[in-house]
Amino acid sequence: MNIWKRASVALKDGTSLIAADDLLKAAVVKATNHDEYSIDPENALFIYRQVRATPASLKPLISAISSRVTRTRSWVVALKGLMLMHGFFLSKTTAAESIGRLPFDLSAFGREGNSRTTSSRSGGFNLFVRAYFAFLDRRSILFHDGNRHRYDEESSVMIRLVIIRKMQVIIDSLIRIKPIGESVRIPVINEAMENVISEILEIYGWICRRIAEVLPNVNSKSGKRQADVALKIVAKSMTQGEELVKYFVFCRDLGVANAQEIPNFVRIPVDDVIHLHEIVWTDKEEEQGGEEETDEGENGEERTKGLEEEMERELIPEIDDLIKLDDDEAKEEEENSTAPPVVNVPDLISL
Repeated sequence: MNIWKRASVALKDGTSLIAADDLLKAAVVKATNHDEYSIDPENALFIYRQVRATPASLKPLISAISSRVTRTRSWVVALKGLMLMHGFFLSKTTAAESIGRLPFDLSAFGREGNSRTTSSRSGGFNLFVRAYFAFLDRRSILFHDGNRHRYDEESSVMIRLVIIRKMQVIIDSLIRIKPIGESVRIPVINEAMENVISEILEIYGWICRRIAEVLPNVNSKSGKRQADVALKIVAKSMTQGEELVKYFVFCRDLGVANAQEIPNFVRIPVDDVIHLHEIVWTDKEEEQGGEEETDEGENGEERTKGLEEEMERELIPEIDDLIKLDDDEAKEEEENSTAPPVVNVPDLISL
């Protein structure tokens, strides 16, 4: 970086450092500086250590990061702020589970304000920031510790299925994060891509383990609703595995360090897919045939399924939202949207 650009960076960050009234705020400014060619891991590590030692410090830190990214027009500062937030999750900081929806909105970053501030060069970077924000906001909501439903041994099969599907949505958000053009050679972009790959490996591994646990519990007695969601998960898993291979090849060619080896993404056995199809279509045929049954037969069926329906009734809003979320994603693909919208995902999980 030439001397004039260094001077400009020092001037911009110097003003914020002067305004910082404590060590933590100063560390946030240094960790989110305007220099696109350098990363400041020391101050980021200092922040993470501080939160682990004093969880109560998370709230003022989040406030400082939020203030920093919402006031800037620099894609570098915005991206470093997101990466700093993401680091709380990647470093397994327990207090981060209390964050929930991010306290700032970068879904329109680079689109607002004077058009003269958005050059053709920064357009690709702004898109990258918006995609990273969309993923991180969804992730933060999904892992919120205030969620009503958790994935554990006591959870019903339906709860576990819905949570798995939501995690697949997070993977979709991750693979939308792609650098464009010259941005691939910038250190801060490369560092962000390493974070993305780390997250994909962890979440996709979790999804594969949970699918293996849950699918054997989906059978003809489970009913169409469960089989339908399970079939959706299986179908998504098959296409998502192929998308992830392409994404890893893309990242490997960019030189992303932790994408040099392409994992063997698990494929669902064809027999399991056929089995779920049979459950869904059998139940559809039974529903059609049930219209001709007597009232007595209908009442008997209602009594046998009453308990299951009561247990699943509280999940109807979540399943409806799941359908809406899938519809929104289909619209995104049809419209070839440049950035995924922020979707209000209901609280479901804390790992």
